[in-house]
Amino acid sequence: MERRQYSSTAKVLHWTMAVVIICSWAVGYYSSTLTVPQKIQADSIMLHKSIATVTLFLVAARIAWRLVHGAPQPSCDLPVFEHKASLLGHTALYLCMVALPMSGWLWSSAAGYPIPVAKLFFLPPLMAKTPALAPFFKQTHIVLAYTIAVLVVGHVLMALKHHFIDRNDSLRSMLPSWLLKDKKQDKQRSISA
Repeated sequence: MERRQYSSTAKVLHWTMAVVIICSWAVGYYSSTLTVPQKIQADSIMLHKSIATVTLFLVAARIAWRLVHGAPQPSCDLPVFEHKASLLGHTALYLCMVALPMSGWLWSSAAGYPIPVAKLFFLPPLMAKTPALAPFFKQTHIVLAYTIAVLVVGHVLMALKHHFIDRNDSLRSMLPSWLLKDKKQDKQRSISA
């Protein structure tokens, strides 16, 4: 029998990463675009780094889990174009989930700034302080940040399209089990009423 649901571990990793990426992006955007006192900006940058570096560990766990356990069979028959676009979008999203924090790590290393992980410990610099390279890594980080924002929005829109327009189980396959149980109980109650 084909597996149609993602495992609980895959779901936890997916939704935890979603929250971490969105929070990190919002704090990073706030700290880089708003005119605030320097102390507030420095604190918000450290908060951004503390959140963003967690994605390195989460994406490593997620990739390892996916390689060992695979993904469930698609719950719907997608047209060839949509299937290829889905594979391309997911690949780009995974690449950005790795490249974005790595570019931030390189930027901080080149600029000679610390790289905190969840305010628990610091990552070692990836290179010696090289201020001349910091602008390149900064620009790379910014481009990747906007790229992942577009990819995440596209991912969400396609999940909603599959759920509300195509009426297939793609979105439901990644929803937490507790949410699905409530929906099943509501459906059973309405049938028995």
